[in-house]
Amino acid sequence: MGVAVGFVTTAYFFPNYLSTDTIGLFGLLLSWSLLFAQFSSLGFHGVTSRLFPYFRNKEKGHNGYLFIAFIVMLAGFLLFLVFFWFFRPYLVESNLEKSKLFADYIDLLIPLTLFALLFVQLDTFNKLLYNAVFGTFLQEFLQRVLIFTVTILFVFNVLNLHQLVLAYVIAVCAKTVVLIGYLLAKGEMNLKPQLTFVDPKLRKEMMSVAAYSILTGLGGSIVFNIDKILINQMLGLSATGVYTIAFFFGTLVIIPSRPLLRISGTLIAEAFKRNDFSYIADIYRRSCLNQFIIGAFLFGGIWINIDKILIILGPEYAGAKWVIFFIGLGYLIDMLTGANAHIIAYSKHYRVALYFLIGLIILVIAAILLLVPVWGITGAAVAIAASFAINNLLRFCFLKWKYNMQPFTVKMLVMAVVFLVSVAAATLLPTFSLIPDLIIRSIIFTLIFGVLTIRLNISEDVSNLFGEMIKKLFKL
Repeated sequence: MGVAVGFVTTAYFFPNYLSTDTIGLFGLLLSWSLLFAQFSSLGFHGVTSRLFPYFRNKEKGHNGYLFIAFIVMLAGFLLFLVFFWFFRPYLVESNLEKSKLFADYIDLLIPLTLFALLFVQLDTFNKLLYNAVFGTFLQEFLQRVLIFTVTILFVFNVLNLHQLVLAYVIAVCAKTVVLIGYLLAKGEMNLKPQLTFVDPKLRKEMMSVAAYSILTGLGGSIVFNIDKILINQMLGLSATGVYTIAFFFGTLVIIPSRPLLRISGTLIAEAFKRNDFSYIADIYRRSCLNQFIIGAFLFGGIWINIDKILIILGPEYAGAKWVIFFIGLGYLIDMLTGANAHIIAYSKHYRVALYFLIGLIILVIAAILLLVPVWGITGAAVAIAASFAINNLLRFCFLKWKYNMQPFTVKMLVMAVVFLVSVAAATLLPTFSLIPDLIIRSIIFTLIFGVLTIRLNISEDVSNLFGEMIKKLFKL
């Protein structure tokens, strides 16, 4: 549902009613705020992920964990404000010529950073309370509905451009307010201090994990946001707007993967505590196969309709075709390798993840700086795809070396053949007018892909889910 709402907003309303500068402004504000939020967290979301189980006790208010978390976040946000005060003049000056709109609204980074900081920490906390889906619902559905709503108000001239920008920021921040209300309603927002619970050994471990998580969190944020920032600096806000729209289509591939990996991460962490390596290997194998099926279906569905998508977007987005392809391909490769990052992150070798991340940052930045001057925004997409492929290959080799885990089976090859056959069949269809073509081509692709996947029993999980859906349908 979130994909559907986001598709209508980003594929139709944004390109047809907003300038590329405005779209670039939205993408840039989000990228900088997420980067600043990771910096402001001081690594405490990592402490939550690894050490909150030692605090968990609802009757005792989780032993004052949220009090400590909020103190750290307050300190981090104050550091951000000091940093922003000194960094702001440079950002304004460097954007006055190519990206004046961003320079005009740069102060909106303050509330966006604060609410992003709170959301990341509280969502991680809520996930560790075994509610892995609610944060995804807020991020991928509620936020998209609110952005859709404010965009509609702009389309019907209820809001002017200035009000739209402010309303967009409110829509992005709203998920944090809802999450706080949700935790309050569940009785989980206990801010009573219990500092005596943190003994010297636990304090030392928290500081160690936080220091490590500052680097990994900031590094991860750099990887997923640096492309828009560098494109803005090199090509301007309008090119950033085109890239932002194209990037959205590429990231559609990975959206269903996020809740799966959240759940997998929690199960992997528990399995490491009981040294159940066969269970971890099973999750690794199933996550690779199931995510590949989902990713291949979405990537194929986008690519068979790419020419019609570009018609809907309009002539300004003609250069987005190969950006969509390479971003989608990069995320498909990431899904193909399953929960490898989570296994490394929750293992005793978790610090090795930092080396992989540093390598990925270097790869992404170097490739973007090298390829953008040659291929423009397509160069950035190629850089992302190539960097993801190399990084995931290294993770695969590491897990094979340390734990002898190898998740790929013959079924993966069969699935690849099903994907190619489905795409080829849909591509060879004759061309129809815009909407009928989208519908007919998508139906044919879905039928061939779905029937072959189920009939060949490529994934037990997918087949069982399909069986349950059929049973419910007959009951209805």
